[in-house]
Amino acid sequence: MNKILPLSIIFLLSLSMLTGCLSTDLAEQREKQAGKGDNITIGVPVPYDFAKDNTKFLKGIELALEDINSRGVKNKQIKLEIVDDRGVFKEAVDVAQDFSENTHMLAVIGHWFSDISIPLTSIYEEAGMLVIVPTVSNPELVEKNYHYIFQNIPSDKKVAEQMCNYARGKGYKNVVIYYEDSSYGRNLADAFENEARNKDIEIVDRRSSIVNEVNFKGAYDKWVALNYDAVFLALNMPEGAQFIKEFRKLDTNTPILSGDGLDVGNFIEVLGEDAEGAVIATIYNPQDKRQELKDFKAHYTEKYREEPDVWAIQGYDSLMLIAHAIEQTGTFSPKVLANYLRDMEAMKLVTGSISFNDDGEVQGRSVYKKKMVDGEFEYIN
Repeated sequence: MNKILPLSIIFLLSLSMLTGCLSTDLAEQREKQAGKGDNITIGVPVPYDFAKDNTKFLKGIELALEDINSRGVKNKQIKLEIVDDRGVFKEAVDVAQDFSENTHMLAVIGHWFSDISIPLTSIYEEAGMLVIVPTVSNPELVEKNYHYIFQNIPSDKKVAEQMCNYARGKGYKNVVIYYEDSSYGRNLADAFENEARNKDIEIVDRRSSIVNEVNFKGAYDKWVALNYDAVFLALNMPEGAQFIKEFRKLDTNTPILSGDGLDVGNFIEVLGEDAEGAVIATIYNPQDKRQELKDFKAHYTEKYREEPDVWAIQGYDSLMLIAHAIEQTGTFSPKVLANYLRDMEAMKLVTGSISFNDDGEVQGRSVYKKKMVDGEFEYIN
């Protein structure tokens, strides 16, 4: 899940040059100071309003905090510093800098969007901070050979593979790709196009950022002329809802497929009948029969009187991962914890039995599909 965000490469490079000489000292200090005192401090940078209004992520991480602190971790309590980065790059840089300079802070869960999280990994890596990223599926996150960065969500390549398999199974031959101009949108569009090529699906058009109804109608007329039979969206909300609403004014029948950027709680509420028939990638299947998922759903529902969503589980599992690593290693050293996670045998979590490869990419996670039918999602093969 990601969002179109301004990214100043020059600004980030300048910041790195100014702070790089301090990073080694920060990493060394963190090895000595993280976990000292009564609390284990973990930073959670989120676009607060977005996360609160569209997902149950904060509730999931809150529930994990309660569960962990009820037993303690090496006789200590975990303390979360939840900070609003507003999904704005400049503000997120300030948050990352503050976190990195707090050498008592052991780890970070975040940031939320790829255009923020990917460039900021360099700050955290140089400062020796363990980072678990539960929302960024762009594989670029873990392609820099960093030691401390972990991607706890299936990559866009896996999402594209599943959605292309579905398209081929349904007999779709001519597909339009519409994407947002962000690292998430571009990468997912590329992944889908590459996968489509291997499955004899032709991408008849690829578009980004249609700005008005006139342009939209022109693009639609072209798609009709090209005999398109499906649209694949590499978008987030609210951009995804805006596209679907405009598209359904012109075409009520052509299938809409999407990556997991539209897998948020207000999708049905915002779109209403326009959501009908949409097929969305998701990393959560509530019909899964695993005991870990059953127990979590019962636990979450008892506390919040509502069903969890995928992002509640992502928040819960990410904090549980850090606590598990501390318990198994008996240390608060970010370097040792990162080594443990890379070598860890498959661990049973709510999302499944997972491990990480040498790059820090999660292994063992599945991608599912759900279709809007009569106002409700049905999970499909």
